[in-house]
Amino acid sequence: MRQLTGKTGRHFWRSLEELWQTPDGRRFMASEFPALARNGISINRRSLLKIMGGSLALAGLSACKSDKDEAAYPYVSTPENVTIGEAKWYATAVTFDGYAQPVLGKTFTGRPVKLEGNPDHPMSRGTTDAYTQAALLGLYDPGRSQSPLHFGEPAEWSAFDAEMARKAEEFDRTKGESFRLLTGPVSSPTLLRQIAAVTARWPKARWHVCHPVSDGLQRAATVQTFGRPLDLHPAFDAAETIVSFDDDFLGPGPRQTRNAGLFADRRRLRQDAKGKTRLFVIEPIPSATGSMADERLPASPVEIDRLLRAVAARVGVAGVAESELTGRQMAWADKAAAALLAAREKALVLVGRYHPSATQALGLLVNDALGSFGKTLRFTDPVITVPPGRDDSLKALVDDIQASRVSMLAIIGANPAYTGAGDLDFAGAMQKVAVRIHAGLYQDETAALSHWHVPLQHDLESWSDARSVDGAVTIVQPLVRPFYDARSAHVVLENLMGRQANDRELVQQTWRETWRENFDARWRQSLHRGLVDGTAAGFLQPPVIHRNVADADGPASGLSLCIRPDAGVWDGALSDNAWAQETPRPLTKLTWGNAILIAPKFADQLRLKTGDQAILTAGSVSVKAPVWVMPGQNEATLGITLGYGRRAEDSIALGLGCDAYALRRSDSLWHRDGVSIEPTGTGEVIATTQLHQAMDGFDFVRTVHISALAQAADHSEPPSFYPDRPQQDPSWGMSIDLDLCIGCNACVTACQAENNIPVVGKELVAEGREMHWMRIDHYYEGDVEEPKSYFQPVPCMHCEQAPCEMGCPVNAAVHSIDGLNLQVYNRCIGTRTCSSYCPYKVRRFNWFDFTKNDAESIQAMRNPDVTVRSRGVMEKCTYCVQRIAEARITAAKDGRPIRDGEVVTACQQACPTQAIVFGNVADPNSAVSRRKASARDFTLLEEVNTRPRTTYLARIEDSAEEEATG
Repeated sequence: MRQLTGKTGRHFWRSLEELWQTPDGRRFMASEFPALARNGISINRRSLLKIMGGSLALAGLSACKSDKDEAAYPYVSTPENVTIGEAKWYATAVTFDGYAQPVLGKTFTGRPVKLEGNPDHPMSRGTTDAYTQAALLGLYDPGRSQSPLHFGEPAEWSAFDAEMARKAEEFDRTKGESFRLLTGPVSSPTLLRQIAAVTARWPKARWHVCHPVSDGLQRAATVQTFGRPLDLHPAFDAAETIVSFDDDFLGPGPRQTRNAGLFADRRRLRQDAKGKTRLFVIEPIPSATGSMADERLPASPVEIDRLLRAVAARVGVAGVAESELTGRQMAWADKAAAALLAAREKALVLVGRYHPSATQALGLLVNDALGSFGKTLRFTDPVITVPPGRDDSLKALVDDIQASRVSMLAIIGANPAYTGAGDLDFAGAMQKVAVRIHAGLYQDETAALSHWHVPLQHDLESWSDARSVDGAVTIVQPLVRPFYDARSAHVVLENLMGRQANDRELVQQTWRETWRENFDARWRQSLHRGLVDGTAAGFLQPPVIHRNVADADGPASGLSLCIRPDAGVWDGALSDNAWAQETPRPLTKLTWGNAILIAPKFADQLRLKTGDQAILTAGSVSVKAPVWVMPGQNEATLGITLGYGRRAEDSIALGLGCDAYALRRSDSLWHRDGVSIEPTGTGEVIATTQLHQAMDGFDFVRTVHISALAQAADHSEPPSFYPDRPQQDPSWGMSIDLDLCIGCNACVTACQAENNIPVVGKELVAEGREMHWMRIDHYYEGDVEEPKSYFQPVPCMHCEQAPCEMGCPVNAAVHSIDGLNLQVYNRCIGTRTCSSYCPYKVRRFNWFDFTKNDAESIQAMRNPDVTVRSRGVMEKCTYCVQRIAEARITAAKDGRPIRDGEVVTACQQACPTQAIVFGNVADPNSAVSRRKASARDFTLLEEVNTRPRTTYLARIEDSAEEEATG
């Protein structure tokens, strides 16, 4: 820096100033000195010296600050309460669709590297879903909004605060008239307290909610039946017979972890001959729940209503007029009704929240007739709070804007310009508002239309509170200090009222008022456990006050369209999350985009095949997208998912897929009748990880009838030319129960987070070069119109007679003394011989140096216990050998052997159904050994005689006829 003074320095500054005067020069300078462009600092000697000095001082800084006396990384003098290499755990939560997902955050020297489910929380019981696992990447995302913008230009928070103070004074005089607040779904007690304070101070102001995937129709059904809005809490663990009318309760969403865990509890009772369980599913589009069904029937949305009426009439609901059914539908209704009547109060009927409220209300009456209320179906007050008045909150806001009743609109944590229904044209209406403010994690479509955009903090770097789906509150505590110049939603809401605040103090104020005494002790306990005692919603016994059954809908007009959330990016909230984008969707295995789902027979009629482009038209709106031929889909139904067709310039999702929101109408969000589809004659490359899903007579997934569960297991191994390896103690192995796996991808994303696995992008996935160490194969078997469907997780098999070890020319694939098949990266020369020899295809070749140019924030996210691989090596599942090593060291320190269950792999820990068990196979009493002794235990590709340490438990099949008469 000394050289930048004097004569040479003056020439240097003159050149920089001239460069700054041109657009190309400014772009170049912005790329070289981003802080100058971001903060709006003009180029001069003093400012650049300041930036360069800061850059040198922060050269080792990872930006992850959590301890009070922490300065920068790496440490020169380690703080007293930090031990290098020793993890710290904090109980907190991330929010998903408004609900808290309770987690334990694992940090190394202040850097969060992994999220696990909180075992003390009854909602998660130590497990997670794929969305929660992906939340970690959202924290480190360098594409997040990093500083305030005013009319698209960098600004200071002080300028925002000053303008908000002036506006607050104006609204004080008018009592908030013409002020509107729009948020996403809210369960936070603190945010609700603040919103109440806003409306108390400004009684003429209005609060609205933008919730693209809401339970509004379900709430309307409970109002119709009980006279009040309620949340439904199915007790899957208590249900012997479940009949689902297009309710994908095992599919993606904020309730998936809870539902899957309870469903698996019941499934295990059947495995142990301690109880019955039967699942009937009727749905238009195949789902995760339908894949687990004992009896599944494809049907259009209108046919679903007819079949519900048929079942309702058979179980004794009065006033139900049946519609005409086909023979196949009649047989299905007879079987389902017989099973429900046999189970009675242990029966459960569910209707998907996407169906009309009248249909859902009829489902409630069926449960009432069976005596299920309070047994298999329970009720609480709503966990998500909605504004008083109209349910269509976003439409009410647009109406006010069009009537010129809104002068200032503040949007916090929502993106209505993208997620609003097509007929609302929220983006057009929004531009009629004089003052538009947007607070969010990203500069999204709504931010682009706002006068002010201010960045919000991520859940993992801010203080807050939120309720999980059972109503229990978690205090959200930060794992790190904010990376960027951002504020929490609580602070921004205070700023709107012209006040300054601290988010921690705001949350504490809520609980001081709630607890009133023993605050410090209860606060510490709540932070430690990740759960505020006594806050779970209490179950209610509401009386049925309305039993009238609505008339049946008329016949459907032509093709129907089902619009659903995406299993990867949900409603678009995770569009900028690369882990979510690249996680294969459970049934299609699509990544990086959506497609029009079409039934095989209808596709043949139109001469369409997977990957062909088509134009989908609903009313006056058309979208163009590739088609995906979906076995098991109703012939008269098309499907499409939300979350794509993004328009934000800096989004990684820009240009991916088509915008299904344009097809929605405010009075018909989930189903459209009378749609049409027309081939374009062109095709599109689809990035999928499994193009062929038919089993074609192979026994990749095996099934066993429930009557054969008690038969003795045959675990004899075929003969081999190779001598058996001596078994050491411990010796590691894994068992995966295919009767429990729901294909949710929690294990896949958990493995990615644990093992520093990079994303590769759409083009390379389409070329078959994805890097996931674990995959979940999806298979069909039987008639393509109504096939059986199965999931099969496939990690490395860790073969005892591993072909990869025999074929590697440099001995990079080696066998450990405890039975692991390991890969020595610094020996590997990338011949890919091991991949050619592997019959399971579980090895990945690192074609490119995916990690070399990662942003510093992404580098800070990596697990320090796992090597970051460079280009040109094979990599694969290691059974989380780093976790085995950690347990071994801990046990050695204590002078004892490793206990059963002490080593938990990342995939095992995340799995919400606990389908995966790992442990010491040398111990006959270990959990994994007991599983492998089951009659259901089998080996994938047993005929190749690799003797893998990973084995499977066969899927259980049950006949409806036997159950209905049993």
